[in-house]
Amino acid sequence: MEKIKYVPIIIESLIFGKNSAYPLYMKSGDNYILYRSKALIFSKSDTLRLKNNGIKYLYIKEEDKDRYDSDVLEHVKTIINSEDLDFEEKTVKIYTYSKVYAEYVITTGDLKNNREEIKKSIETTIEYLLMSEFAFMNLLNLSGYDYNEIGHGINVSIYAMALANRLGFSNKISLYEIGLAGLIHDIGKLKISRELLSKREVTENELYEIQKHPLHSKEILIKNNVDNNRIINGVLEHHESSDGSGYPFGKLEEHISAYGKILEIVNEFDTLTRNRPYRIKLNTQDALIHMEQNRGLYSNAFLREFSHLMSKKILL
Repeated sequence: MEKIKYVPIIIESLIFGKNSAYPLYMKSGDNYILYRSKALIFSKSDTLRLKNNGIKYLYIKEEDKDRYDSDVLEHVKTIINSEDLDFEEKTVKIYTYSKVYAEYVITTGDLKNNREEIKKSIETTIEYLLMSEFAFMNLLNLSGYDYNEIGHGINVSIYAMALANRLGFSNKISLYEIGLAGLIHDIGKLKISRELLSKREVTENELYEIQKHPLHSKEILIKNNVDNNRIINGVLEHHESSDGSGYPFGKLEEHISAYGKILEIVNEFDTLTRNRPYRIKLNTQDALIHMEQNRGLYSNAFLREFSHLMSKKILL
C-alpha cells in the first residue's frame, strides 16, 4: 500500500470561521494524528491554544494541497478588497500569508512545486504596496519581528520592490521579478552547513566557501527551471560592489545589473538593521549614515533614492 504523504502548513494561514475542506493532522514522532476532521470550523482560539503548546505547524495530506493553496490565495484577494478591515489588519494578514510560501521555499529550495503560489503571493503584495505609501512601512514594521532568514528574505523582497518602484520600474512584471529575486537571494546558503554560517569567526577558506552562496543560488534557480536572466543576475550579484570589492566576481558598477545594484543596497541595509550573533543592530538613520560613509560600494544614484524612501520611516 502506498504511504500517505503529508504537507506542513503554518497554523496562522488557516482561515478562521470557515469550515475546513480537508482534515488537519498533528505530528507526533513519525506519526500523523487527526487533529480536526473535515468540515469543522477552525477558530482564533484554536490557533492560540496550539501556539501556547509550542505547535507551529499542522499537516494536511499532499492530495489536499491544491485545494489549500486555492483557499489561501482566494482569501488573500478577499483581504485586499475588504472594506471591513483597517490598514493595519490587512498588513498582518498579507504578511502572514506571504510567509506561508516564503518559508517553504527559503528553507527547502523547492521553488518548482510552489512557483505559481509564490508568484500570486508576490503579486498580491505588490498590489497592496501600490495602495499607499503606508503599506510599505507597515509591512516592514511587521517583518522586523522575524529575526531569521524568512524575515530577511521577505524584508529584502519588500525593500527591493519599493526601491524599484521609486526608480521607475513600475510595471508589475519588473516588480514581480525584483520581488522574487529579493525573496530567494540567499537560497544558495542551503548548500552551506548551518554550523559554518553561524560561526562568529571564520578562516579565509571558510569565508571563501560562504561567499560561494550566490553561485549556489544560481544553481538552485536553474534546477528549478528559472531561466529569467534578470532574476538570476540580481540574485547572483547581490554582494557585488560598485568599486569591484564585492563577490563572487568582483564586478565594477558598470557591469552590475540594475537588479543587482538594488539588491546590494537593500540586502546590506536589512543586514545592518537586524540583530546578529556578532553585532547589535543599527537603527534606520545610523544604517543609512553608515552606507553613505561607504557609498563607494553602491550605485550612488540608487542609494540616494533609497535614503529618500527610508527617510519616511525615520519621520514616522
